[in-house]
Amino acid sequence: MMLNRRRRSFRVFAYFVAELVVVAAAFFAAYEIRRRIGMGWKLDSLGVYLWLLPASIGIWAAFLWIPNTYEGFRSRSAAMHAASSAVTSALGVLALFALVTIFKQYHINRSLIGVFGVTAFAALFGTRLVARSFLSHYTQKGYDRHYVVIGGIHPEAIALAEHLESSPGAVFQVRGFVTEQQADSSRAIGSWSVLGTYSELPAIAASMPVDEVYLLPSSGSMESHLDLVRRCETMGITVHLRLSAFEKTLSRLELVEAAGGEYLRFTMAPRRGVALLAKRIVDVAVALLLLAAVSPFLLLVALLVRLGSRGPAIFRQDRAGMNGRVFTLYKFRTMREDADLERAGLESRNEMDGPVFKMKDDPRVTGLGRLLRRTSVDELPQLWNVVKGDMSLVGPRPLPVYEVEKFEPWQRRRMTMRPGITGLWQVQGRNRVTRFADWMKMDLEYVDRWSLGLDAKILLRTIPAVLGGRGAY
Repeated sequence: MMLNRRRRSFRVFAYFVAELVVVAAAFFAAYEIRRRIGMGWKLDSLGVYLWLLPASIGIWAAFLWIPNTYEGFRSRSAAMHAASSAVTSALGVLALFALVTIFKQYHINRSLIGVFGVTAFAALFGTRLVARSFLSHYTQKGYDRHYVVIGGIHPEAIALAEHLESSPGAVFQVRGFVTEQQADSSRAIGSWSVLGTYSELPAIAASMPVDEVYLLPSSGSMESHLDLVRRCETMGITVHLRLSAFEKTLSRLELVEAAGGEYLRFTMAPRRGVALLAKRIVDVAVALLLLAAVSPFLLLVALLVRLGSRGPAIFRQDRAGMNGRVFTLYKFRTMREDADLERAGLESRNEMDGPVFKMKDDPRVTGLGRLLRRTSVDELPQLWNVVKGDMSLVGPRPLPVYEVEKFEPWQRRRMTMRPGITGLWQVQGRNRVTRFADWMKMDLEYVDRWSLGLDAKILLRTIPAVLGGRGAY
């Protein structure tokens, strides 16, 4: 069995190398395509761009290998392979653009990098479709299947067997079941047999190929099954032990090590390191680009704010960020200078329940401030908060510290993500949502569903929301 695992590791590495070869071929294809279509920009000889090839291979290698791209390769759908190829290629292109900018290689034709991103995606996706088809055929012939034994004969164990055998790619084959108590080994459950009891599992694994065991005990503590886990571990069998005691928790369970000991980590916060790193890279790149593009406009708005009413152009306020970290948020000032002192007298006109204050016709807002709020221009200085790392482009809206202090415990979970300039609340109604609990549920929905794709959808939906001024006041 250990030999089979070594062979699998070798095959995965060989396929990884093959994909890097495909990426290299896509680079040359991109140059040829770009040379033929012209596009009105001069393209130097291939030698000028060859230094990008090893850089590209290194970048794509990191984005392919670090996030464990090849785990569960055969069981993934074509759509999942397309999404993975697209994300890898998009991140690769962003990294190349950053590399060219950092090293000031201004002679490099940027359109070539863009075409390379498209050809790399097409090459990777095509290669994976061919590999997936070959592996599916290979597995259906009986080669390289994962043989599974399931501990339990209750409905959930049977449902697991059906799920495993129906997974894409026909990766799993269930050999049968073992029971917690003595049972008739001749009994059949559907097309599967009861092979014996939990205690007989090592002997069963010695008599037939068994790669993985799923234990779904209906009684007994987790410790009572550790001896069986260790015996399977000694034989090189992968064991999946159901943690029924923790199934009703909302958190994801992760096994982590600290100071030589192992701990179960209960977390609701997204922990996809590579995806979060990509989010941060996109945040900084887009924020810097926007700041550079609109800086003259920002200076003009700052001048108008300063001339329009007494007080500074930029409003600063302590806000609660990720997990309660306090930071200074920047906005264009839209109210009179002493607006905070007047809030107490307006509390009776608050249009939002809960700890926050929202009021449509707030008398403290200046004429220019009302326009800035309607167009969301007042939020633009927060791009600097994004660059600093206080905020993200997309995330739950950061609220003042004195409002967060009044949160109920369940509402604080929204702060497990870095706060954002825009989010689900902004694109699904903003100030038209008058129930504070509904607002918080939108933020929790974002935290629980977070992905780079969701961020992209929110950013795209933000554009019409801003242009239409929906719920902004």
